[in-house]
Amino acid sequence: MHQLAAALDPWDLSALAAAGDDELAAVFAEPGVRDDAVHALVRSLSTRGGPWTGPAGVVRVEVDLPDGSRDAWSVRFGPTSIALVDADPQVAVRLPLAALVRLAAGQADGALLYLADALDVVGDETLLLGIGGELLTGAGRPLIDAAALDPVEVSAAIAGVRTEHLAAVMAGGFRDLVLGEVFRRVPEFVIAEKAARVKVAVAFEIGGRGDEPDRYVVRIVDGTCTVIPDASPEEPVDATLELAGHQFLRLVLGHLNPVRAVVSGELKVRGQVLKALGFNSVLWIPGSAGA
Repeated sequence: MHQLAAALDPWDLSALAAAGDDELAAVFAEPGVRDDAVHALVRSLSTRGGPWTGPAGVVRVEVDLPDGSRDAWSVRFGPTSIALVDADPQVAVRLPLAALVRLAAGQADGALLYLADALDVVGDETLLLGIGGELLTGAGRPLIDAAALDPVEVSAAIAGVRTEHLAAVMAGGFRDLVLGEVFRRVPEFVIAEKAARVKVAVAFEIGGRGDEPDRYVVRIVDGTCTVIPDASPEEPVDATLELAGHQFLRLVLGHLNPVRAVVSGELKVRGQVLKALGFNSVLWIPGSAGA
């Protein structure tokens, strides 16, 4: 325990990463230890890689402690440095103590924690995304690095998450990140042997934010898959799928059966229903039984 406490200043993230949650709770139990550790962490961030060049703003970090209490700090990013401040934040994040340490050590990703409802965000999500994409963990990876996430892990993370939370995610600042990452990966999920002789084009009209849905067209021709973002309504397709943002997330991660969703009305299909269901059959779905 003494060795683990000594790892806090300077932060030895490898030692903290190797510790169990109970050990972390014990070493951070004293308020003075937590405060010293946070100051040490901010000092390490302010000197790592030179001056801060990412987005400027104040982030409040609220930590849930094992005894049911909470501690909080506000951190100003920019214009050239990172420092603890007493100022009103543009965005606040709340997470358990162990999750904060795992995040700082590079053992967790902020986007995955948010999707899994293990991290609350209130305020300017776009600012948080900008800072999280620039701020490196002890492992040298960004705090928010959606491109590095494993789809199977993401599927497992949202398995028991409340619909209200997923709807909020898909209505806020993380929506563009999620949609962009999902559709970037769609060609990787095409099962070549099943799609070799397939010719199909399906539009996704994804609601849940504002009046106008996001529209993507996915076209598979003889095994080759192309994605058209911001697709025009005049783009020719065989079928159009209409669904809310949270339903889309569950669909592509294997938690919404397309046939049952059509029958229940959760998923509306315009055009050729059989084409739409056949399209789904040539894709590898991360949370499906065969994934």
